[in-house]
This record gives sequence, structure tokens and C-alpha cells, in this order.
Amino acid sequence: MTNEPQRAPAKELRKTGRGRPKVQSVDRTLDVLESLATRRGATGISELSQLVGLHVSTVHRLLATLVDRGYVRQDPESSRYHLGSRIFTLASAADVHLDLRLVSRPYLERMMRTSGETANLVTATEDEVVYLDQVASLHLVKMFTAPGLRAPLHCTGAGKAILAFKPDEYLEGLLARALKRYTAKTLVTRASLEEELAGIRKLGYAVDNEEMEEGVRCLAVPIFDRRKAIVGALSVSGPTTRMTAERVTRLAPVARSLAHELSRQLGFESEVV
Repeated sequence: MTNEPQRAPAKELRKTGRGRPKVQSVDRTLDVLESLATRRGATGISELSQLVGLHVSTVHRLLATLVDRGYVRQDPESSRYHLGSRIFTLASAADVHLDLRLVSRPYLERMMRTSGETANLVTATEDEVVYLDQVASLHLVKMFTAPGLRAPLHCTGAGKAILAFKPDEYLEGLLARALKRYTAKTLVTRASLEEELAGIRKLGYAVDNEEMEEGVRCLAVPIFDRRKAIVGALSVSGPTTRMTAERVTRLAPVARSLAHELSRQLGFESEVV
């Protein structure tokens, strides 16, 4: 019997969501940055070491590089660490380069495939919604919306989904004007619209129940960015013969999940789905 030396067990490689091996030094560096981002004040190196699960000497080396590049700042008096100004430069650049239509397109396609109905990406101006992009239904009978078209805020699913999460002053500006009636079901009073918006905040989705056009029902969910600001809505619409109230209820969790995933792509962070 031979006495071979015992080999240390191989460390399990950290992998990406697609199963590809991660670059350890990059992974650790991002762990440090993300941990600093969660702290309200300056953080000491020992505390940071515990947060990321790395030895103090390793964290010290990573911080030295980040400080040198301007992504982290060390307080000269306390020797504790903050995020540096270069991080905010990157964040501002991300806002410029993130094209809402480009990021949203796969989610529109998934919404259309799941529902079989026309999926829309919508944003808002001061008093209207604007259709930015669309994946049309394969049905012969479909909705005649198209990118570039505009519609009222108060009587569309997307408009109400956006209004529900706008600041109070934005809503006050809308309610100061008379609300135009488009069908018998259009909400035209302040009380009815405020009650509707409160329900949307609670449920996480909005429904246009033939309020803009008779025979058309629409389900819409809000989209948020990294500042937790409402930037638009993802909607799916169709004739009431197909988009029944029961079907809207079944599709709502799917739409909310897609919108949450899309919002996370835009930097939004929330535990609520």
C-alpha cells in the first residue's frame, strides 16, 4: 500500500447564469463595490471583509486598485471607504446607453407569445401616452395601435398604470383639467379615477375595460428604472371576445413578472414581484 500525499479538494468554480466560469478577481471586485453601495456611510476594511467573505488582505488589495482608479474613495481621517465619483460617471453613462425599446423588445415578444395578443411598450408625456414599440398579434382581428400613436392617460391601461406611480403633483396637473369621455365606461371624475389608481397600486397592474374604445380590453403593468421612477408600461390588448375579464386575471401574474424582470434590466431593485 502506497502512502500518496492527500490532495486538497479542488475549489468549486463560481459560474455565470449560463454556466460559464467567472473570472474570480472580477467577481470579487464587484462584490466589494456592491457591498459598498448598500452601505449608508463609510465602511471599514474589517467590516467590508466580513460582508464579502474575503480575507482582509485580499479586500485591501482590491480596494487599493479601486481607489487608484477612482471607483472608491478612502477617507483620509478615518481610513474608511466610500464609493468614488467614477461610479457615478458610469451610472450616468448607463442612462444614456440604455435604450428602453431595445431592452424591452424581448419582453414584448414573450408577452405576445404568452397571450397571443398584441403587446405594446408605452411611455408618457405630460398629458398623453405614446406607443414606442409593438409586437402584433397573429390573429386576423387585432388592435390598430402602432408605434408613434398617442392616446389619453386616464382611459388607457398603460396610461393608468403609469399614472398610479407618478408623483402627486403630476396627477394633480391631470385632475385639474376636465377628463374627456370616450365610451360609457370612461372614468371622468376625480373620485373614480383616484379609486382606480389606488387599486392599481395594490394589484400591480391596470385594466382598460372598454374605457377608450368599445369592444377592446387592455392589461398593463408598470416599468421602473434604477431610481425607482416609473418610465413606462408594458401592455397587452385585444378584443373583449378574447381578452375576457377572466383571461386578464390569468395573464396578470405573467405580465407583472415580465415587467419586474424588465425593470431589473433597467437597474430597478425590489423584492416585490
